[in-house]
Amino acid sequence: MMGDPKMWRAAAKYSAVGIEMGLAVAIGGFGGAFLDGKLGTKPYLTDILLGCGIVAGFLGLYRVARDFRRDSAGPKS
Repeated sequence: MMGDPKMWRAAAKYSAVGIEMGLAVAIGGFGGAFLDGKLGTKPYLTDILLGCGIVAGFLGLYRVARDFRRDSAGPKS
């Protein structure tokens, strides 16, 4: 494998953001729809859990952006 191992670790860490966001939204939406079907509360749980999934996705994006900013700032003097 070519390149710096640190670079490959960072690339893997930052490229997973899209998958993380998509999974958070999908789990919230499908989980809410499933529970709505079982409990007969349509569409309330879908809306609530979808909103929670969106918030979780953006919190993950914020966390990765914060880490990227910290990592790219370089050593402090």
